Amino acid sequence: MTVNILLCRHDENVDGSVILESPAVPVMVGDAVTLRCRIKMVSSNFTADFYKNGRHIGSSSTGNMTIHEVYKTDEGLYKCNISGGGESLASWLSVSLPCLT
Repeated sequence: MTVNILLCRHDENVDGSVILESPAVPVMVGDAVTLRCRIKMVSSNFTADFYKNGRHIGSSSTGNMTIHEVYKTDEGLYKCNISGGGESLASWLSVSLPCLT
């Protein structure tokens, strides 16, 4: 399975100071995927909220969210928000089934 990331600007108020990092290499079914929410300014104390298809899916004081086993149902549009820092651009997570030999 591969993970394809497509960055889309959905909000004119997004200034690019918050970045959602995701893997750039193919990920196989069952592997873990970690999404990282970063802010360009140095800040040690912040909470990142993560969203999938516009729905809140979790918060993290470390800025990381891990999907422990990736499945087709994890496919969707992800973004993160840091209170007082802004919102990231949206990233499409595409999940493909592995090829059978």
